[in-house]
Amino acid sequence: MSGVKKKSNHLAVFKQRTKNDDNAELSTSIIIRARKTGRLNLSSKGLSTVPDRVWTINELTEEELRDLHFELDFEHKEERWWEQEPLKFLDLSSNGLTVIDDKIRLLTELSNLNLNNNLLEELPPEIGSLHKLKVIHLSDNKLEHLPPQFYMLEELCELYLKNNRISILESEIGNLIMLTYMDLSYNNLSKLPIGMGYLVRLVTLNLSHNMIKELPSDMTSMRSLKVLDVSFNQLEILPPLGELRKAEKIMFQSNNLKQFPDISGCSALTVLHLDNNNIPEIDLQCLETAGHLKKLTLQNNKIEVIPEEIIKLINLEVFDLSHNNISLIPFCIGILPNLKQFVIKGNNIKNIRADIIRCGTPRILTHVRQITDSTNINTRELLQSSISNSVYPDKYMMKNTKLLSLAGQNLLDLPEEVLENAAEASVTTIDLSRNKLSELSDKMSAVTTVVDLKLISNHLTNLPEWIGEKYKYLQVLDISKNYLKSLPSSISCLKYLRDVDLSFNRFTDIPEAIYDVVSLESLIANDNVIATIDVSSLEKLKRLAILNLTNNDIAHVPPELGNLKNLRNLLLSGNCFKYPRQAILMRDTEEILSYLRNLIPH
Repeated sequence: MSGVKKKSNHLAVFKQRTKNDDNAELSTSIIIRARKTGRLNLSSKGLSTVPDRVWTINELTEEELRDLHFELDFEHKEERWWEQEPLKFLDLSSNGLTVIDDKIRLLTELSNLNLNNNLLEELPPEIGSLHKLKVIHLSDNKLEHLPPQFYMLEELCELYLKNNRISILESEIGNLIMLTYMDLSYNNLSKLPIGMGYLVRLVTLNLSHNMIKELPSDMTSMRSLKVLDVSFNQLEILPPLGELRKAEKIMFQSNNLKQFPDISGCSALTVLHLDNNNIPEIDLQCLETAGHLKKLTLQNNKIEVIPEEIIKLINLEVFDLSHNNISLIPFCIGILPNLKQFVIKGNNIKNIRADIIRCGTPRILTHVRQITDSTNINTRELLQSSISNSVYPDKYMMKNTKLLSLAGQNLLDLPEEVLENAAEASVTTIDLSRNKLSELSDKMSAVTTVVDLKLISNHLTNLPEWIGEKYKYLQVLDISKNYLKSLPSSISCLKYLRDVDLSFNRFTDIPEAIYDVVSLESLIANDNVIATIDVSSLEKLKRLAILNLTNNDIAHVPPELGNLKNLRNLLLSGNCFKYPRQAILMRDTEEILSYLRNLIPH
């Protein structure tokens, strides 16, 4: 199941590599540079072991201590070599390492570790001691499993494990709740554990080229997922995927699927690959909310009919149906306004000559459109009808998906019937992003089951007072890219609200009502005109983990902000204050907070 590996730089091909050879790679100049920058690059050095000094690189030797005492007593023109940063980035990729010493536990400040392209068969349990590790590269090794302690890396954001021999994942993978990127492609996985659904921040998941036969049902809890690749596996059936509402690319090609996947609800989807399966038909009900779909590939399946309703996919640009069992091309294909590539070779088409098919997309579409014109079919009416029908979801679809999505439709207002249907369907997500709404209809207050409300990129200048009274279950509120200066006081009633995005508005301070939302975990308020930071009010938000105040008009950062130890991600760059300096702001949040605490007068 493994891919082709890159050649490593093994000097041992010519002579036996010794420990002294490896230690010699870590010269004094490299050590000094690493101490200055917090980065150490030993990639492609032909190492068979890690040089001993790597583990204690920030500890001064006796000789260095003597030199330090001497140079502190006299003016010296050389660099102040004793000033150092803790090691945060370590690159040991493309060597011949077979083992990692347990002394790796000493690198407590490490945030990025690259062990790609080595000969590692296992990781030491001490890897779990790297509590600040955010990125780890382990691709192109010989790993068969991960030690239990690996799942203690709760700050890990990116995990690269491509091209190993891993056959099992423990359910504790769900402990890595900060993961946004995970690549497990080219391994020997045959199943996935229940527990992966806890990875709710995951944006990209690559499981391609394994032997997976089914996906766990809790994967649909990964509601931040934008890219899902499970191609080249052994999938036969899929759970409903409609909850993956942010998914933009889904890849299931080269599996054993026998039916079209249920992706109704994936309203952000632009790419869907289903090549090389056993799918017998295109189920348009599964694509009802995929109005933004641009690429649909279904080559090498068992499809016999192109449904007329395909015209609803008005944004479709690439449509590949090559090597199926199709005999007729419906004339609606010629009406699709954005279609650029229509691949139909390898079928026994009876209503269009073979020489036209061989000429490719432009010739096929021209021919189909000529026939449409000659039969006096009103293509404009047909297209407009399909668009209007597809813009507003029906009650049945909303009831199944619990979603009302009208994003990107340039709407000035909302039809009452749609809102009544949404209320009856008890939708939990409303997405009205990228429209031209200047206010919210009072009819929306009837949809009291809303958990996730997206109003991005509209013309809103205020929110109605009822939003905090009627949307009492609201957990996510995104009102970015509007013209808002204030929020209604009723926002303070939203006791379940976790995530608020106020970015790109006109707020001069954080709205008072926000400070009473005790469940708040994430507050994004970048690109406003906020002038002050009210620490005493922020202290009331005991669960606040993310605070983004970049690109505002903040002239002073109160040192007391450092006492908010619950913050995991604090962003302050792009303001007009002089302190902390940019070099401090580039550090980890924990270090920024520590710096601020040290400024508090005692």
